[in-house]
Amino acid sequence: MMATPEEKPRPRQAREMARRLGLLTQAQAAAGWGVIIILGALLGAIYLNQTSKIATIGRRVQREQATLDEVKRQNAELERLVAEAQVLERLDEEARRLGFVPSTPADIDYVVIPNYPTEPLPEREEPTSVEEPPAPPETMWEAVSLAIRDMGIDLTRGEANDQ
Repeated sequence: MMATPEEKPRPRQAREMARRLGLLTQAQAAAGWGVIIILGALLGAIYLNQTSKIATIGRRVQREQATLDEVKRQNAELERLVAEAQVLERLDEEARRLGFVPSTPADIDYVVIPNYPTEPLPEREEPTSVEEPPAPPETMWEAVSLAIRDMGIDLTRGEANDQ
């Protein structure tokens, strides 16, 4: 039924007309804007939180970089001191101060070892025998125990087989 100009539309009819026309009521519009504002505030809070964390991490990186620079400077100073300590003239002076004297050919004694080979030993040839591979394990437990044993052998040899 259509409302005539003299008749006031009833609330139910008004809502039905608004629904048909696709219009939002004031409460629905306010709720929509409320959700949008809450989402905007939430995104702003997340953004500020992340920005604060990034700034904190940046300051920590700067402090660590300053510490690294100081350690590098100290390391360079120590390398310089080591290089100064290894100068031959300084070592010669220190040896003389401790009572060492330069040696002459008459001061050198040679030790003779009887039966010491004077020529290098001939290289041995490796045996060319081919070892047969071990038989494959028959059970899963046998395979696991072999793998663990091989891992332990490699670790005792100092091998890690990292790939």
